[in-house]
Amino acid sequence: MLILYNLVRKEMQQLRWIIFLGWLLCAGLAALTVGTFHYFGEIVDEIPPEVTEMLAQYDITRELLLIFDDYSLYVWSQWNAKNLYQLAFILAIIISALQFAGEVNNHTMSFYLTRPINRWNGYVGKITAGVLIILLVFGAGTLMFWIASTIMGYTASWGRLLGALALSLIWASVFYLFTCIISILSREPVKAGVLAGVAGLALSVPGLFPAARHFSVFYQMRAVEYYVYGEPLVWSLLAGLFTSGVLLILGFSLFKKRDF
Repeated sequence: MLILYNLVRKEMQQLRWIIFLGWLLCAGLAALTVGTFHYFGEIVDEIPPEVTEMLAQYDITRELLLIFDDYSLYVWSQWNAKNLYQLAFILAIIISALQFAGEVNNHTMSFYLTRPINRWNGYVGKITAGVLIILLVFGAGTLMFWIASTIMGYTASWGRLLGALALSLIWASVFYLFTCIISILSREPVKAGVLAGVAGLALSVPGLFPAARHFSVFYQMRAVEYYVYGEPLVWSLLAGLFTSGVLLILGFSLFKKRDF
């Protein structure tokens, strides 16, 4: 355990600038989103009733109008369904590209593996650090939403939002583990990042079709079924954990066989 702890600490120290920038960006977005809620609401209130009725005929505009009538829905839509999954997409790609392909490109991976550790410890140390960074960054962002909301005097369904956050973080970790596999197979961080980005866009395609959207990592990351439609939390949570386990094993099998 001490070896694993030291490996995780080493990884997080190397990626500390990503943690800092992630915190800064999430905190800024959270404060901005909460701060602009009142002004967006005023804009909606100024729309003439006849125009509102006309817009309510369309699903997209009707949903937008509802968002500004329900602060809980507004916070979820702007955080879990928008900023979080977009930032997670970028953050997962950057972290994984630096952890694996980046170290191979810098010729530090072979040195890393010459230390008195086995490949399992080395792999798990990197993965644990990456997942912890995702948890810390987006956990801090959600905390900032709560602090900013409290300061502004807004209330929301925080228990339900925490449930949505759990789903978002599990599926963000799924995507991170997927990008790690691509990075393991690459020798250049830029190439790994581009390939992971293209693969991520391909993974988002099922979300465009109602019949297949449940198979989209990013649709699950938004926690739509749980937060909006009231579906049980457990099924998506278990699916995310199972997928994470499969990707973890697959990633290690590739890492173990790879000649660095």
